[in-house]
Amino acid sequence: MNYRNQLSKPLSKNFLDHIVVNVFENPKDFEVVFKLIFDADKNTAWRAAWACIKISEKYPDWFNEKQVAEIIDFALLVSHPSLHRGCLSILYNLPLPKDISVYFINACFEWMVSPKYPIAVQSLSMKILFEICKSDTDLSSELKSYLQNIDSNCYSVGYNTVRKNILKKLKIS
Repeated sequence: MNYRNQLSKPLSKNFLDHIVVNVFENPKDFEVVFKLIFDADKNTAWRAAWACIKISEKYPDWFNEKQVAEIIDFALLVSHPSLHRGCLSILYNLPLPKDISVYFINACFEWMVSPKYPIAVQSLSMKILFEICKSDTDLSSELKSYLQNIDSNCYSVGYNTVRKNILKKLKIS
């Protein structure tokens, strides 16, 4: 299958599912789809990220350390909202490296609280930070402090729901 050609066209969920199933049946094609996340055409790139989200949900072990690092680095640079959300969604589905970049952690804090980012980016950043907290207890108190001091009136219902759920989990751990 010519994935670049397929992903350069507008997709429906069903058509994307067809592409993903094709990758599941031909695992060697995963690398081709993964590389398309970095395509110069941002529409092709975010569609490839969308496919990789679905792949990461079922086969997180298909992503190696180098690819995880590439997604982290790309998330720090990308400005296309759908592609940014896609990168964070992929990362949320994967085991994060133990030595995760301080730049990425700081960026997640920024994305989490800045109203200039879409709710999906804010929420995914919060969830990723919580996942990082599971192995870095020092970060837990910082995340808890951030979330407790947020003026909930400035954020959407969806944001506040994620915030409350993470605060509950932080109090338990």
